[in-house]
Amino acid sequence: MQQYSIDLIRLFKFSFHQYKKYSSFIIGIAVTYYVLAIIPQVYVMLYSPEEPSGQLQILSLALTVFQLFLSLGFFHIMLLLIDDNYVEVADLFNSFSPFPPYLMAYLLYMIAVVVGLFLFILPGIFIAIRFQFYPYYLLEDTHSAITALQKSYYQTENLTLELFLFGAVVIVLNMLGALLFGIGIILTYPLTTMATAVIYKHLSSGVTAIPSDPYQL
Repeated sequence: MQQYSIDLIRLFKFSFHQYKKYSSFIIGIAVTYYVLAIIPQVYVMLYSPEEPSGQLQILSLALTVFQLFLSLGFFHIMLLLIDDNYVEVADLFNSFSPFPPYLMAYLLYMIAVVVGLFLFILPGIFIAIRFQFYPYYLLEDTHSAITALQKSYYQTENLTLELFLFGAVVIVLNMLGALLFGIGIILTYPLTTMATAVIYKHLSSGVTAIPSDPYQL
C-alpha cells in the first residue's frame, strides 16, 4: 500500500515559481476567465428579481454551463504550465471533447457533496476531498465521467488527511485573495490550481513524495 505525503511549503514554492515564470500570460488568462465567466454570473445573481422569469433562468443556466466550460480550459492551461508546455489563449476555449463527461462528472460530484454535507457534514467533506481530481483525469487519461471519479477516489485513498490540510490552505489563500477587492484572486486561484495539478501528476504516476522531481526547486 502506497503512503503519500505532501510537503505544502515545497508544493506552493514550486507553484509560485511557475506563476512568476508565466505571470504575464497567467494574469491575462485569469482576467479573461473572470470577465467572461464570473462577472456575468455575479451580475445576474445580484440584479435578478426574487421571482426571475423563465428567460432569466435559462440565461443563468447558460452562464453556468459556459463558466464550467471555461473552468475546464483553465485547469488544462495550469496543467500544461506546470510542465512548461506551450500554451495559448485558445486553450481556454478548446476543451470540447472532455467537456460532456466533465459536465456529467461535475453534476455527480456536486450532488454527492451536497447530500453528504446535508446529512452529516463530514461525509460531504470526505467526498469533496477524494473525488476532486476528476477534471484532470478527464483532461489527460479518460473520457468517462465515472472512470475519472473512480480514479480520483482510489488514488487518493491514503492521502485524505493530507488533502484536507491542503484544501484548508487553498480555501484560506483564495479567501485572502478575494478580500483584496477581488484582485488578489488573480494570484491565488492560478497558484492553488497549479498546486492541485501537481498533486494530480503525482497521483497519476504513483510517485508518493509530493512534490518530487521535476516539480520541486
